[in-house]
Amino acid sequence: MMDMWTGVVEDRQDPLMLGRCRVRIFGVHDRNIQDIPTNDLPWAVAVMPLTSASISGVGDSPIGPVEGTHVVGFWRDGESQQQPVMMGTIPGIPEDAPDVSNPEFAGLQSPAENYPKDTERHGLKESDTSRLARYRYPVEGEDGKISGESICEECITDTIVQKKLDERIKGVAVANDHGHYSEPPTKFNAKYPYNHVRVSESGHVFEVDDTPQAERLHTYHSSGTFEEIYPYGTKVTKVVRDNYEFVLGDQYVNIKKLNSESGGNLYVNIEGDVFEKVNGNVERQINGSVREVIGGNFHTHVNGDRTITTEGSKAEKTAGDVTSEQYNRIDHSQGKSYNNIDGEYQVSSNKSITLRSSGGNISIDAFGHPLGSLGVIGSKSGNVNINSTGFIQQTAGTKVGITSKLGSVDVNASAGAFSVAALRGINMISTVGGVQINSGTSFKVITGGLIHFGTPTLMSCRVGSLLANVDTSTMVFSPSMLMKGNSLNVLYTNALISGTGINIYYTNSNMSGNVMNCTLNKFSMKAPSQTYQGLIRMN
Repeated sequence: MMDMWTGVVEDRQDPLMLGRCRVRIFGVHDRNIQDIPTNDLPWAVAVMPLTSASISGVGDSPIGPVEGTHVVGFWRDGESQQQPVMMGTIPGIPEDAPDVSNPEFAGLQSPAENYPKDTERHGLKESDTSRLARYRYPVEGEDGKISGESICEECITDTIVQKKLDERIKGVAVANDHGHYSEPPTKFNAKYPYNHVRVSESGHVFEVDDTPQAERLHTYHSSGTFEEIYPYGTKVTKVVRDNYEFVLGDQYVNIKKLNSESGGNLYVNIEGDVFEKVNGNVERQINGSVREVIGGNFHTHVNGDRTITTEGSKAEKTAGDVTSEQYNRIDHSQGKSYNNIDGEYQVSSNKSITLRSSGGNISIDAFGHPLGSLGVIGSKSGNVNINSTGFIQQTAGTKVGITSKLGSVDVNASAGAFSVAALRGINMISTVGGVQINSGTSFKVITGGLIHFGTPTLMSCRVGSLLANVDTSTMVFSPSMLMKGNSLNVLYTNALISGTGINIYYTNSNMSGNVMNCTLNKFSMKAPSQTYQGLIRMN
């Protein structure tokens, strides 16, 4: 039969690190530390539970008692009483703080006077059980039976429960003004004896709370970092400093809706910067929409190819400048393409620019400036300027049309000639005004057919000569015809002139040909020198 004993731990600084403690045992060692100093007390070994292997570093560390802890044990060597073994600790309700000022009574207590503590978090005349384990505790009636329960108010106000409530993070903004969220308050509502609490000397806390309807798992670091699992599975993790996570294999994250109407969302708020590096590929599937709001600049660098496919419409708005640089650029649109610019629009190329339409039209329109917000065309016209230091060519498969609705059409060849060539004819029509041809030297008309003047015509050559070369029949019909100049040379084969009157005033006149028929009411030819070759028939 083993001999049991109880005692008080006075020293736990085991040089062998086996969890041994020097214990002053009641009834065996005198309380006077002068008779038996602490250093002379025998080392008591610890008994570990079967859940700990206690060999080769496997199992729980045999560390637990502190100076002042009451322990119970037995003598392994029996009546010799030299080999004490600690079996467990004995909690209680301390009445007094340690006092080692009197050596005669300094034993059986903590030599360092560190335990039992007398603080706001845990004081004297209070159960050694953690306040977290006895927040709601049973009350014993006069008959010795449990008559109800009471609440330990200081178990909240002076413990980590209140600290966590005071240090909650609130009002975290959700992206794009989708509201705010806050750190949930702890669901602590422990009831004795269901909350299994372990508190370390520095203030670390481990809770396994089995309180009905308030079940929790809680790990708390004295710095304030904690992880708590609430009833029904909600988990709250808070890290007061840096957080590191390394995954050497795969990581799978699945955020699933609680039901068809709620849950399944991810809320991330980062007050600093984000740096991501992916050595492999990134694939994302977004079944909904994507909305990004960027307060600063946005830069994308692609070393390879970039492909963007948009099944629907695409809209882009840029408040500032747009600069695009490509080696080659090919734009393909199956539908319509519109570029609407409120300011200037310029296309520049160091080489050629080609506008090509396969089967459709190419239109260049320049409208006047709008007046105000009404969109009415203003008085200032919009011009179209085509300038080239080289050659300008217009080629059409059918017809080329140039129309000026209100002004004139000016064609100016400042340093060269102006040529108009047509296979089917050339028509110059002026509906209201006249048609004027000015030549610096001579005016030459060559035709293989008829020359027909259908309106009263003034043919005038103020300086130089007028040469008309008629190879076939020439018909001139005019009520009145006036021809003035210095020299008139008319070469004709057959000429028919009819009208009311004809007046010819030339300094020198030379008319030659085969036959000229004149049907006139009045014919007048005035020239100092006149030469007629051929037959002139007057009717």
